Amino acid sequence: MSAQDKMLHVANRLGLTSLKDMQGTTRMVYDSIPTVANTFTFFKGASQRAFPLTNVGANGNQFQVDEALLVEKIAFFIPSDATGVTYVGTNGFQAVKFDLVIGNKTVIKDATCEAAGEQAFYNDGNAPSFVIDLEGVGILIPPQVEYYVVAKPFNGITREASAQRLGCYLFGTGALLNFNTTI
Repeated sequence: MSAQDKMLHVANRLGLTSLKDMQGTTRMVYDSIPTVANTFTFFKGASQRAFPLTNVGANGNQFQVDEALLVEKIAFFIPSDATGVTYVGTNGFQAVKFDLVIGNKTVIKDATCEAAGEQAFYNDGNAPSFVIDLEGVGILIPPQVEYYVVAKPFNGITREASAQRLGCYLFGTGALLNFNTTI
């Protein structure tokens, strides 16, 4: 089943019959929190942060009517501070444990993403990001449903919590509002 087929199947089950008429696209949303912490909640409250810390707009952590995202990759990265310095953390940074929540349901729970995994996104060439590939499975974030990611960085060797700066990408097949007419 292709990503588009999965999106349409899930949309139909949710009663979102107009999604099939929308514009297909590749979509990526990201959020980053430049303060050092042990736990992060991404996308919730993202509308309070400005670009380039996030590309989530005024709608916050939900897509507009007839917009959606089938998440095929989840990635974590280390954002630089305002001076361009990447913070390495108190115990090093080699892994993230995370949950993905859509609506009031945890759809990925206690997943870990570690340094030995696929590395697709990079911060500054020195600090790799860590990617979970959900291709072939995908998880749909439907329109007008809140979503967020709770992440906890830790040292992949010692298994100790690691105070860190952190950012998160959600990447996959999307749908954008399409009027099929001139406005």
